[in-house]
Amino acid sequence: MFGGVFRAVLTPLFTVMVARKLGATGFGQYSFALALAYILLIVGEMGLPKVVVRELAAHRDDVGRYIGDLAVFRLLSGLASLGLVYLVLLAHSSSTDVRLPLFLMGMSFLIFTGLRRFFDSIFQAFEVMKYQALVDAVDVLITFGAGTALLYNGYGLMGIAFAMMAGASVSMAMDFIILTRKLGRPRFSFDWDFWKRMALGALPFGVIGLITFLFGYSDTVLVSLLKGDRDAGLFSSAHKVIWAAAVIPATVMTAVFPFLARIRSSGSERHHEVIRKVVKYLACLSLPFAGLLAFYAPQIISFLYGSEYRAAYPALWTLAAIPVFSFAYLPLIDLLNVHYKHRLSVIAILSAAAANLGLCMLLAPWLGFMGAAMSTLAAEALLLAMTALFAWRHMHLHPRVLGNWKPMAATATAVLACLPLRSGLPPALLLPAFLLLYLAALLALRTFDGEDLRTLRAFLPLSRGAR
Repeated sequence: MFGGVFRAVLTPLFTVMVARKLGATGFGQYSFALALAYILLIVGEMGLPKVVVRELAAHRDDVGRYIGDLAVFRLLSGLASLGLVYLVLLAHSSSTDVRLPLFLMGMSFLIFTGLRRFFDSIFQAFEVMKYQALVDAVDVLITFGAGTALLYNGYGLMGIAFAMMAGASVSMAMDFIILTRKLGRPRFSFDWDFWKRMALGALPFGVIGLITFLFGYSDTVLVSLLKGDRDAGLFSSAHKVIWAAAVIPATVMTAVFPFLARIRSSGSERHHEVIRKVVKYLACLSLPFAGLLAFYAPQIISFLYGSEYRAAYPALWTLAAIPVFSFAYLPLIDLLNVHYKHRLSVIAILSAAAANLGLCMLLAPWLGFMGAAMSTLAAEALLLAMTALFAWRHMHLHPRVLGNWKPMAATATAVLACLPLRSGLPPALLLPAFLLLYLAALLALRTFDGEDLRTLRAFLPLSRGAR
């Protein structure tokens, strides 16, 4: 969680500085390079990190082979993706002075960051995410520090490219050193059958990642085509707030997925108990977050983007319910994937993406950015319904695990109690009051049992004697 939140704070701040210093044209070139590199990063890794976590978590003695053979495989796919970036830049209308920094940005993503994501998957398989969080913090700090200094000294795109290269290469080297000293040394066998088996196993994860990425950006493109750039900007400003919230379930499932893979053969009852608790804890986080987004939608939009984006608050108010769905279906998707039922995950995500696309094309010409917000919300609800159905029919996980009425009742209590105070108290006082009321309601409803309290105490600093 520390590593994810650290990046989630500094990366947007760096993006704001890049936009201010480079201007619209320079920022457009920067955004183009990152979008192209990120798409090719997803395509190049083909879901390999996820399948490494699943397989290696249950076969840790074979770590040397994974480090050696798959690092070579990942490097080759990264070089192939970098070749595509070079061809795209040659065909692009950018000048020669711009192509070099854009190519270096692509290299930092596709080679160094790509290898880092692979190495991090091995840390996740061994459930030692502390190394991943440490190296991630180093990457962000180097990129942010060097990039800020070079930007304000007039180096422009080349300065940003150098900062990204420095952060990605240093962090990748740190990852490799820690990995080989703490977990195992690489063994190179160049086993083609092993490469083929891992690539075929990773392919469904790659499809899921690509569809999810397109799912997140298709509405903005459609609204821009159907209603113009203003509506697209209003929708995107609200959607990015919700997209940023995904760091919470993503980081939680980073820790849970390897554990699910390790206990895969322990029987369904243990998996059901783990999923029940994860969904419960994520509901305790998502429901008040959704309540606060709906409660403060105008203030959040104005604070982040300025008064000209104030018209986007109805979209944020509509999208505020998305965490209620996403915090529940992400654990279910990982449960299906860990049991080799990727086909069901792909069907669910692809169906939700198709529904989102169709509804957006139907509603956006009529309602503009609000049509896109409504279609996104409906698609998220469909995704939860389908994953819950698949988990019930194929994993015998009853949908009642999603019935977290106590966090919902606690959120409603806090919202109703704070509603009369919204005009009288400033947000700096009302927010702590909301959270305290929510926590008090959770405790009054006896949401947490003895095992939950023991889990919480495991995170608290204790004396040596108490331990």
